[in-house]
Amino acid sequence: MTQRELQPTTEDHSRSIKVGTWMSQVAVVLVMIPSAYRLVNEPLHWGDAAMLLVGTGLVAFHIARLVRLHRVP
Repeated sequence: MTQRELQPTTEDHSRSIKVGTWMSQVAVVLVMIPSAYRLVNEPLHWGDAAMLLVGTGLVAFHIARLVRLHRVP
């Protein structure tokens, strides 16, 4: 384990990570909305499908990050 993993997470650091994670999720969703709209209303474009796939992966990553942070004592 690295030295950083052994250090306890402070309340301010934890709050900073949570705020950054939520802001990133909002940004990802806002970027995904036009692609989802075009995917539903227009013929399939690979760029829109790729944007939704990458966006879904980023949202899953940030949710896992929040869950992991919540479990850390």
